[in-house]
Amino acid sequence: MSRPARARTRLPASGGAALLLALTACTTPAAGGAAQDGVTVGDCGAEVVLDTPPGSVMTVGTAAVALLDAAGAADRITARSGEFGAPLPEGLQDPPSDDLVVDPSDPTTEAVLTADPDVVLGYGLFAADPEQVRAAGIELLTVQGECGHDASTDAPAEVTLATVSDDVRRLGTVFGTSDVADDAADALDARVADAERAPTSETAAWLYFFSSSDPLSGYGGTGMPHAVLEAAGLRNVLGDEEDAYLTVAVESLLAEQPDWVVLSYGLYGESEDDARAALLAQPGVDRLTAVQEGRVVLLPGDASAPSPAAVDGLERLVAATG
Repeated sequence: MSRPARARTRLPASGGAALLLALTACTTPAAGGAAQDGVTVGDCGAEVVLDTPPGSVMTVGTAAVALLDAAGAADRITARSGEFGAPLPEGLQDPPSDDLVVDPSDPTTEAVLTADPDVVLGYGLFAADPEQVRAAGIELLTVQGECGHDASTDAPAEVTLATVSDDVRRLGTVFGTSDVADDAADALDARVADAERAPTSETAAWLYFFSSSDPLSGYGGTGMPHAVLEAAGLRNVLGDEEDAYLTVAVESLLAEQPDWVVLSYGLYGESEDDARAALLAQPGVDRLTAVQEGRVVLLPGDASAPSPAAVDGLERLVAATG
């Protein structure tokens, strides 16, 4: 799962193209003038050149773990960070050991350099200096649905569920595991095609809590949650907001009266019951018709991340609201 940014405030209301990833073969001059096979991959609009498949990876966030698992490269994970106590997604084929967690929060430059991976893959660096990391010979790759999350990358034009399968294929190219990755990506695409619904007249708000002490937040019109809602045939009532992460005033929700409330749990290790209790403790939430009539769908926090868990989230959401 990616770590949501601290949300921007949404004031009270008054009333599918896939991300394209360039994957091209290249040659890199080696010592003595000989040519060495390598690969160039697109990364948030930039290009990253890798001479050889990385042998070790430091992940930042659980979405990176899930993507590597789908791509058949989870065995390359040698350090984990940025998970904030959240559990790994269910159903991983080759889950990495919890002993690999070197920092539960955003890793510092020192933590990255100490781990000394070939590559860091995650939602971005917030406590580490990307230039110092690269200067140490460590390459950076971004989970493609997280482009623009930190200050070092540009935001993508659009994030869709196809972004996930595209990223799995990209990582298969990076790690030399395309035979596994391509099959996994095809299976994800087939599951999305089976689950997605045509647009309906129903609306939804997808909400979450950043931590036990933070205010009620929600997902705006960019990012994976918006894409999942659209694929489920639901209109995101926060979708007119360009920011992915918002602080949500209950008055705004009361003005919109969404037909469904989707609530993430587990972002910081909290249970379903904890998340539901936190929502119901918000003054005025009991006046939401969706709450009164039991139309609240709880999804694991990873369902909001640009990883295979988002496809699980789509299937659960369609089953709950269909």
